[in-house]
Amino acid sequence: MSTQGLSTIGIDVKVNNVSMNYVTEIGDIGGTPATLDATCMKDSIKKSVPGVQDVKAFEVTYLFDNSAADSDYRVLKALQEAGNAVSLKVTFPDGTGFATTGYVSTYVSGSKVDELVSAKLSVSLQSEWTVTNPAAN
Repeated sequence: MSTQGLSTIGIDVKVNNVSMNYVTEIGDIGGTPATLDATCMKDSIKKSVPGVQDVKAFEVTYLFDNSAADSDYRVLKALQEAGNAVSLKVTFPDGTGFATTGYVSTYVSGSKVDELVSAKLSVSLQSEWTVTNPAAN
């Protein structure tokens, strides 16, 4: 029987095969194709066909920490400075996995009184998302 809803508790985000520690929000996984106009003179309605899939950079919000060599910010900043495309994998609590590759950039988000300092990871995707379905029970 299918599950009615899935909690975000336990979502794992791995960048370059290393799990992030303090993720608070993830962006959209996937995108919509561009719309290419296919309307001809004999058509009475506008027609279109799907074009290239338009995926925006994948963003992850996380709590800022730079206190240790394995802190999210320090690890991501090193990947950004290296300038290579790396693997990205998001795994949901039910075992569904989404994987892609991309170039990493990270920055500290603006802050205000009475809130935790956060940062953003932005991944410029270089490949389509591949989906791994959960193992059968």
